[in-house]
Amino acid sequence: MIKAKNIYFRYEEKFILKNISLEIEEGSFTALIGANGSGKTTLAKHFNGLVVPDKGSVFVNGIDTKKDSLNARKNVGFVFQNFEDQMVYSVVEEDVGFGLENLEYSYDKLKSVVDETLKKLRIGHLAKVNVNALSQGQKQLVALAGVLAMNPKCIVFDEPTTNLDEKNKKNILDIIKYLNRKDKITIILVTNMLGELKYADEVIVLKSGSVIFNGKKSRLNKKIIKGAGLDD
Repeated sequence: MIKAKNIYFRYEEKFILKNISLEIEEGSFTALIGANGSGKTTLAKHFNGLVVPDKGSVFVNGIDTKKDSLNARKNVGFVFQNFEDQMVYSVVEEDVGFGLENLEYSYDKLKSVVDETLKKLRIGHLAKVNVNALSQGQKQLVALAGVLAMNPKCIVFDEPTTNLDEKNKKNILDIIKYLNRKDKITIILVTNMLGELKYADEVIVLKSGSVIFNGKKSRLNKKIIKGAGLDD
């Protein structure tokens, strides 16, 4: 699904990512975890061509993101930590349909996909509501709906539980797990919360821009967690 080969990424004079090689299998649920400033979000943005490496390569279903980031992005959706930033229209159903509108879907097809997506996330009753009237949890689901409507093979969630209460945290994580299990969507969950690892099968641990662990969750131990600066 996604393959990174010896990637380096530099911001100004500092390398944010250093010699990262990894592979994310189709249908997997991978947690990308690390302390603040470890490079998690920067690496995650490489997975759909939002950022391309200074050295090395990233391939999405065989597509080199340096050569064709647009088509790579069609395979991998991205739900940002500041999810409000990816909202364009003020009405929920219009915002969810924004990407499909850009693909020039017919009105009937667009409405059908939007209605189906909102129903899947159990927010169909919000279709006509102004996004500014929504709770944080509802806005998060609308942002997800906009990505899900594009039918991606993989979705990256960048710290999706930030600023949510416990009820909404559990709700969004349960939905993410459902999308992986039932719809077979490859999931990459960017987090610094150890408790969220229970939802994942695979774990990638970053420290100072380098991968210090990449494998099955069952192989992760306290020494690795402490080394990454993640222990309580």
